[in-house]
Amino acid sequence: MPLTYSTASPVYAGTEVPWWLPVLGLGIVTAGFAYVAGIAAGRLLGPRLSSFVGLFEVVAAIGFAWLLLGELPRPVQLVGGVLILAGVVAVQAGEKRSGAAPAREP
Repeated sequence: MPLTYSTASPVYAGTEVPWWLPVLGLGIVTAGFAYVAGIAAGRLLGPRLSSFVGLFEVVAAIGFAWLLLGELPRPVQLVGGVLILAGVVAVQAGEKRSGAAPAREP
């Protein structure tokens, strides 16, 4: 697949915009916002749970490939997905049993 680029002004809904505007928008939304949201989610969930929830990305990718592209997962992939989900549930159950969260210093 050939890769080409251009600095020509794109047209969106009949409006011509400078080439750098979509690039800036993509950079802010796909990189900046996602990065900040990931940090905030990690702080809210805690380090242990957020590391296991991060593994859910693999399960979601397999699910979307199955639904959108028709790529049926192999049995070993399904077993791996079930194990990841079981790990997330086990970690969440362990955090609930451990009691209240430790007090934060001011």
